[in-house]
Amino acid sequence: MAEEDSEAIGLTKGRLEALSDGIFAFAMTLLVLGLSIPEKTTLVQSDAYALQLLFSLRPDFFHYVLAFLILGAFWIGHHIELNSVRGIDRTFVWINLLTLLFVALLPFSTSFSGDLSDVPVGAMVFEANLLSIGMGMFCQWQYATKDHRLTSPSLKPAYIRKVSTRTLIVPGVSVLCILVALTGSTWSTALYMTLPFVGYAVGRRET
Repeated sequence: MAEEDSEAIGLTKGRLEALSDGIFAFAMTLLVLGLSIPEKTTLVQSDAYALQLLFSLRPDFFHYVLAFLILGAFWIGHHIELNSVRGIDRTFVWINLLTLLFVALLPFSTSFSGDLSDVPVGAMVFEANLLSIGMGMFCQWQYATKDHRLTSPSLKPAYIRKVSTRTLIVPGVSVLCILVALTGSTWSTALYMTLPFVGYAVGRRET
């Protein structure tokens, strides 16, 4: 059925993967544009001024590194999901496109959050963006694997649950970050630094 649907819409899984890889790569590259240096001032430019300027950019550097690593993890997860998909249909394509919409938006939300690091709303925009990407990944995996709609019947239920659980890690932390930001805290984004530990704990529980 998956192969027939792919032929019906004239779109192969390979083309969808190529589009997805391109958007992920483009978004990861654009993230660095958020590290903008202020226009030159009339102040005396010196080593002390340069160090002060670099120090003032620390929120931007933090959000750049954080967004780059998380986006890289999303890209790996996207590859894992599509590796189990035999073919695609219109619904899966649109779910994937909506997910990519939020991937392409991440450079903006990263820059927005870095520039407004002292405002909780700034962090919430970034966190909501990551939540949207994660939920998009989760939805496309659930759609593809439900009754083995787009996957092989031999795909083990335990593996499906494992990928589902791991896909929900970033959205789960994002919800927690948003709740913390709603209290007025400006450090909620720092909670993403717990992702490696959460991922390790989830992996230990699965074994």
